[in-house]
Amino acid sequence: MTESVIQWIKWLIVLMVPAIVVGSGTLAAQTVTSEGVRNRISQKIRSKYQVKNLQIKVIPFASDYWTQRGRFKAIVISADILTRKSISIRKIYVKAFDVTLDIPELYEEGDVETTSRRSTALSARVYKSDLNKLLAKKKSAVTNLHIEFANNRLVLTGTYQLIFGHNLRMVGRLELKDHRRVDFIPTAASANGIPLPAGPLRQVLSKLNPLIDFHQLPLQPQVEKIEVRDEYILVTG
Repeated sequence: MTESVIQWIKWLIVLMVPAIVVGSGTLAAQTVTSEGVRNRISQKIRSKYQVKNLQIKVIPFASDYWTQRGRFKAIVISADILTRKSISIRKIYVKAFDVTLDIPELYEEGDVETTSRRSTALSARVYKSDLNKLLAKKKSAVTNLHIEFANNRLVLTGTYQLIFGHNLRMVGRLELKDHRRVDFIPTAASANGIPLPAGPLRQVLSKLNPLIDFHQLPLQPQVEKIEVRDEYILVTG
């Protein structure tokens, strides 16, 4: 068989397989549809999150050519609550514009991954009550962690177990890292009213941060701004 014939066969195979979709754990050729993608995104999110009132819209381009390649005019995901890894995100709205999905990943074991997108929009809330539930499950030298919001600042208290228990109090702010994670940055920290040395403080922060991690959000939206409100943290992008 000549090299030109082999090359021709390869091109024929590419043209005959417009999309790869999973069926019973094996890859098979199948036409991609907006409804099929919407259903698969829904299944994927429900398998990884506890959800309430999940809504998904997949908006195709006029040409089916792009649908077969996993590219859509927009995808919108909203929910009253998404809970994963002990953190609940409420009133979430994510929209990706001119977005291309990783179709094999979507139909395999991965998350809802994108290979390209023009931009994203994001709005979500992390309530103080949910954040305190998360803090209660963090494993560190500090027990009884509790956070309060005050004048756009955060006050974090707990019991610091060094040689014996100390009343820890940290006042600080939130700082956005890599458009995905939110860290607590203390401006003052004390144990039993005495300033906490840099070494122990670094140890505490290494177990505390990231305070919130948005890496696993569907469509991988970028976080651009975080605001501390009376009862929740407003996240936008």
